[in-house]
Amino acid sequence: MKKKIIKIIFAVLIILFLIIQIYPVIWLFVASVKPTVELSAAPFAFPKSITLENFSKVLSDGKIGMYMWNSLKVTVISLILIVVLSSTAGYALSKFKVRGTKTIYSFFTFGIMVPVQITLIPLFIFYSKLGILNTSFSLILPQVGFALPLSVMMFVSFYEFVPNELIEAAVVDGCSPFRTFIQIVFPLARNTVITIASMYSILIWNDFIFANTFISDTSAKTVAMGLKDYVGAFGNVDWGSTFAAIAISILPPLVIYFALNKWVTAGMTMGATKG
Repeated sequence: MKKKIIKIIFAVLIILFLIIQIYPVIWLFVASVKPTVELSAAPFAFPKSITLENFSKVLSDGKIGMYMWNSLKVTVISLILIVVLSSTAGYALSKFKVRGTKTIYSFFTFGIMVPVQITLIPLFIFYSKLGILNTSFSLILPQVGFALPLSVMMFVSFYEFVPNELIEAAVVDGCSPFRTFIQIVFPLARNTVITIASMYSILIWNDFIFANTFISDTSAKTVAMGLKDYVGAFGNVDWGSTFAAIAISILPPLVIYFALNKWVTAGMTMGATKG
C-alpha cells in the first residue's frame, strides 16, 4: 500500500512538472492567434475568436524571414565548425600520446570556467578594429570558441572507449591517420555528434547577448535581436505580433528537438561518455 501511494505521488509530481513545462509554450501559441484587443483585455483567457492577423502582419513586413535566415546561417556554420574542430581535437588529445596533450586538454577544460560577460568588451574592441562588427562572422567566432571546451571534453570521453586495437588494425591495413579517423572512428561518435549539435543549435539560435553586443545593423540581426523591433515608442509593445513572431522563431528548435530526441537521449546517457 505504501509503495502504491509513493507511485501515485510520483506520477502526480511528474504530471505537474510537465504542465509547468508545457503551459508557457501552449499559452504562447494561443496568445499568438488572439486579437490584439482581446489579448490586452484578457491575456490569460481562452480566445473568443481566432485570428491569423498577427501572423499575417509579422510575415508581411518580411523582416522575420531575414532574421531567421541570419540565425540559420550563424547556427549552421557554427555547428559545422564546432563538430569538426572538437571531434578532431578530441581525437588527437585522446589517441595521440605526445608531450603536452594533458596541458592542452587542461587548457580546454579551463575554458568552461570563463564567463561570457567578461569577453564582450574586449571582443567588441577587437571586432571594431578589424571592421567585422554587424557581420555573421562576429557571432560565429565567440559561439565556436565558447562551445569548444565542453565539446572537446565530450569527444575525448567518447574516444577513450574506442579500442586502440581498432585503430592499430586500420593502420596495419594501410589507413592513414586521417582516413582512420574519417572512416572508422568518427562514424562511431554519431550519438555524441548529435548531442552536441542539438544542444548548441538551440543555444546559438536563441543567443541574445552576442547579437545585442556586436550587431546594430537591421540586415544582420538574428531572431533574438529582431524581436526587439516590436517594442514601439515609450515602451509600447505590439503583443499580438510579438507572440506571433516568437511562435514562428521557436518552431525550428522544436522541430530539431523532436526530430533528434531519440539520438539526443542516447547521446546524453551513452554517446557522450562511452559510445
